[in-house]
Amino acid sequence: MSQSDRTLSTINDRDPFAMRYWSKQLRISERDLREAIAVVGTNTQAVRQYTNRPQASHADRPRGASRRRGD
Repeated sequence: MSQSDRTLSTINDRDPFAMRYWSKQLRISERDLREAIAVVGTNTQAVRQYTNRPQASHADRPRGASRRRGD
């Protein structure tokens, strides 16, 4: 497994940038992310399943749609 594959398949819970990145990707707080990691480990798929968040996709949002909720 290459370094980039490991980076995408695990969450480095000791890296503040990684924690912010994955919190935004999963749309959860850093606190909730830390809780999920404590329960299921740092594997991104396991964390996604635990938090019940599907993998982010650009196709999820119509083109030109606002990123803010409630708009």
